[in-house]
Amino acid sequence: MRNKQSRIWKAVAGAMLLTGILVSLSGCGDAKAENKEASGAPALQKVRVGGDSAIFSLQFRVAKEQGIFEKNGIDAEISTFSFGIDTLNAVLTDRVDVGEAMDYAALSAISKGDLKVLSLFNSPKATSSKLFARDGISKPEDLVGKKLGVQKGTVNEYIWGKYFETFHIDPKAVTLVPLQSTAEILAAYDRGDIQAAWFGTAFFDKAEKVKGSAALNDQSAINVRTKGFLVAKGSLIKDHPEISAELNKSLAEASQYIIAHPEEAAELAFKELKIPKENALNEIKNQWDFDVRFKQEDYDQLKQIKEWSIANGYIEQDFNLDDKLALDGLKEAFPDKVDIK
Repeated sequence: MRNKQSRIWKAVAGAMLLTGILVSLSGCGDAKAENKEASGAPALQKVRVGGDSAIFSLQFRVAKEQGIFEKNGIDAEISTFSFGIDTLNAVLTDRVDVGEAMDYAALSAISKGDLKVLSLFNSPKATSSKLFARDGISKPEDLVGKKLGVQKGTVNEYIWGKYFETFHIDPKAVTLVPLQSTAEILAAYDRGDIQAAWFGTAFFDKAEKVKGSAALNDQSAINVRTKGFLVAKGSLIKDHPEISAELNKSLAEASQYIIAHPEEAAELAFKELKIPKENALNEIKNQWDFDVRFKQEDYDQLKQIKEWSIANGYIEQDFNLDDKLALDGLKEAFPDKVDIK
């Protein structure tokens, strides 16, 4: 009997000890949670980001992959679209909160809805886009009477417009064939359905392999260098003004990572976008400037393109450019990176 009672008491004692340990561990967990909460660490803000299928969106992807967004309080969900303008159309239809677009496309989109420009965050060099032509076309005037590929709504429309203007080609003397993606344009170019088109660095080698194809010009021939802008829903910035600073800090840090680690960034471009690593590395090292800012020259370029687009019927409704800028977050994050009158 005595042995039986002893065994019972040992079992009870063991159970009490185990309970104490579990309570202690639970208490430690609660303490950690309380300490984390007490530390003032903000909850992550969910932000749906739209990125295009080219190097233009690389900073978004690096910021996500390297935990930079998270470090700056953002839980980023990235969706991929063909072109920058597609990301802004997605913002306008509430499929994403933040997108990207080159200057002309950004202006076209912000003229239609409640969108705000938060910063300039990268810029391809003029040599990053070349005009390729086939079927004996060797000079600008040879384009007359030909079919030319264009991505509707993108900066490609503006580039063609400036090309016609620079080389005195009547736009009515050519046929612009609207196509949905660069891959579709390349296929049409290869078949001979179009005789000329602008291609980015990643497609140079493919365009060169088309029979009878040759590069006529790059954008320096028309004195154009496009700039990429970060654009968000106006309501997002109104309700969560801190997000602008967090986004710009994230993209600035991602920019530094890309510059310091081009090989790793190129590998990510291949992983996420299927851009061959060598092509991506060439673009990163030679064809793009990654810099988060908004200077007077950037404002002046947007204003100039806006006025040209309205005068040439590409933007139907005029608007006040200043009303479309939301630069407080950029100023907060990088006061020296904002300089406009």
